Amino acid sequence: MKKVVIDINSVLPLYRRGWISGIGRTTKELVEQLASIGDLPFELMLYSQNVRGISGRKMGLGLECRHLFLPHKPMVNQMIGKTHLRELATGYDLLHIPHNFEWVRRPDRTVVTIHDAMFFARPDEVFDHEYAQRTYPTLARRCRAIITCSESSKRDIANYMDIAEDKIFVCPWGYNRDLFFPHEDDRADKPYFLCVSCSLGRKNTMAVVKAYEQLAKQKPEHKLIMVWSNAPKEVVDFCSQDHLRDNVSIVNGVSDEQLAQLYNGATALFFPSRYEGFGLPVLEAMACGTPVVTCRNSSLPEVGGDAALYVDPDDTNAMLTYMERFEQGELKKSDLSERCLSQASNFSWQRCAEQTIDVYKHCLGI
Repeated sequence: MKKVVIDINSVLPLYRRGWISGIGRTTKELVEQLASIGDLPFELMLYSQNVRGISGRKMGLGLECRHLFLPHKPMVNQMIGKTHLRELATGYDLLHIPHNFEWVRRPDRTVVTIHDAMFFARPDEVFDHEYAQRTYPTLARRCRAIITCSESSKRDIANYMDIAEDKIFVCPWGYNRDLFFPHEDDRADKPYFLCVSCSLGRKNTMAVVKAYEQLAKQKPEHKLIMVWSNAPKEVVDFCSQDHLRDNVSIVNGVSDEQLAQLYNGATALFFPSRYEGFGLPVLEAMACGTPVVTCRNSSLPEVGGDAALYVDPDDTNAMLTYMERFEQGELKKSDLSERCLSQASNFSWQRCAEQTIDVYKHCLGI
């Protein structure tokens, strides 16, 4: 039987530091779903690499694992990519790199998941997107196939990297249905609007803060809660103004369970991002029956569909108007919840896993 090996190095920080990036989170969800599917037409193996010996066995999925006691760093990975070390350790017929890029010896036997083309569309020095621009297309152009999470990302990858669209397969993400669903017991004592995945860049969170600043002058019932790890001092200082101090909260270190509670308690999620490869917060909020105010750009309309409320990312007046309409009861969460839940039901990790299996079979000639 042919062997598919998935590189899970993006998942392992969860067992070292207690949290993972969005890429690690989606990789974990995908692998767990793949492991739950019986009678796969290929053998599935997990590959990991670090000096601490934290391996795929930590996931507890009962899958065969191979671990290299080497640092997971670019120079080491480049060395591995020039040798047969990974091939000898795993004996794969197909290697899946789910974190945008890796140095590999056999790109013709490699599937790579490229989550978006943000490093071309909206480059940011903080994330070293110049490095991504130089390196990611190398594997993308030579690999057997590319998986991405939205039609928008597929178009951007094809356009920015000059890759034929028939090489790119869309496998939309899902959401954890054991966490993100309507919780009747998580209704908030006081109403609030929610922002998650905050930043000063493309996430455009300050637009929400500035819209809410205008609402705060009206002495509203609604507060604003932002899930923001290491919020910049300038944001903290802005939110410490007299008319905002008691109305705006910045929280960090939020677990997925706590995030689900925050989604459920919110009157609405405000997510005016300028660019997304998918937009997981939009889906997770809707899965909790919570209305979403977002933007009609990149992948966001694919996820939000007809259920989301849309604004221009620069139109703080439109955001303020939606806040006022929720505040005054003209828009009600209860009236919008059903269509949010209906839209969210179009996405699942099971469907994503099944579509990923189809890509594997295509590449293996099964």
